[in-house]
Amino acid sequence: MNTNAANDSHIISFWTAEFKDPAMEQAYQNRVLPDTVRFLKICVRLWAALLLVFILPDWAAMGASEGFYVITSIRVINAAALLILAWKLDTRPHLASSGVPITIIAILGYSLFLIYPYYQPDTATLGFAIVLLLLLSTYVFVPNRLMFNNLIALTGVSSVAISTWIRGASAMDMTITLMILCWPAFLGYAASQRINTAARRAFILLTQSEQTNQRLEHEITRSRELEAELQRQALTDPLTGLANRRHYEMLFKREHERCRRHGASLTLGMIDLDHFKRINDNYGHDFGDQVLKFVAELMQQPLRQCDILGRFGGEEFILILPDTTLEQAHAIAERMRQTLETNGLLRDGELIKVTATFALTQVRAEDTDIQECTKRADEALYEGKRAGRNRVTLAQAA
Repeated sequence: MNTNAANDSHIISFWTAEFKDPAMEQAYQNRVLPDTVRFLKICVRLWAALLLVFILPDWAAMGASEGFYVITSIRVINAAALLILAWKLDTRPHLASSGVPITIIAILGYSLFLIYPYYQPDTATLGFAIVLLLLLSTYVFVPNRLMFNNLIALTGVSSVAISTWIRGASAMDMTITLMILCWPAFLGYAASQRINTAARRAFILLTQSEQTNQRLEHEITRSRELEAELQRQALTDPLTGLANRRHYEMLFKREHERCRRHGASLTLGMIDLDHFKRINDNYGHDFGDQVLKFVAELMQQPLRQCDILGRFGGEEFILILPDTTLEQAHAIAERMRQTLETNGLLRDGELIKVTATFALTQVRAEDTDIQECTKRADEALYEGKRAGRNRVTLAQAA
């Protein structure tokens, strides 16, 4: 990501306490949405409960009068709207982040402070105190966008100011009233601005931390993949993809120890392609490399998952067959030989076939390394070549 572009997206507006970049702000809203929904549900339910609780003092003060029914109706409608919003948040959580529903409900709720003085003139002081508390609570406790909270606060201040003016307050009283009302509004704004700005800065740090972790995870994955590739290259013949000398000698040692420990049979084989020099001389070394890869693929087809086929060098291959007697290995090698004999590689419309001579030896418990086995197999391979090639020969038992 471009550093300047990232820094631009992290700019937070002082007045709205939101990211100036819409995409960044949306990402923040999406991240905090579950918490916003949870807190808003708690807030509106508590709000609705307080509205309904005050019905009892109204009844005690006004009895079954017109004022009681008007004020109670407003309370019930407002509380119902709040509870409906809490219910809808479960299926429409975006209502919490938009801020519009709670703003409308809060603004309509201030109608109580315009009507109350007509029916309860003696409660003006109490109502004024409640408004002060609501102004501060709107900013600090209601999870809403700062600009909407400003609108709610402006409505509250205007409602009380209008109510005061209607009651015939003097200019001095109006001024004092507005000054007192603006104090919790400004205090609430400052607190909310600080809370929202701090939350977004924390989101920036969290995002940067997650991006750093992702880059680290990516680098770790790439490092592991590179390590695995280097290990594969270190153990694999680059042309045929078969086990190289280092690899198959390591595997032979492991299988030899295992078979000796469990008393199982282990057979080793040598494979040499017949007249391979002619292919290189007649068709070139590039085609010779294609033949080697083709042969490597064919010879793996009859093998089991546990069998090991490696490249010994040039046109020679080595075969390691765990848990396999010499007779069983002979059958496997014969299938491999027949597979080679019956398949070929096309070149300019000509089918080029290649055969191979196989030599097998039983690995003995007293064999100390693979060289002792390959020596016996190589002698048998020589006998197979002398006998006419394209056959499977067995090393003579000692």
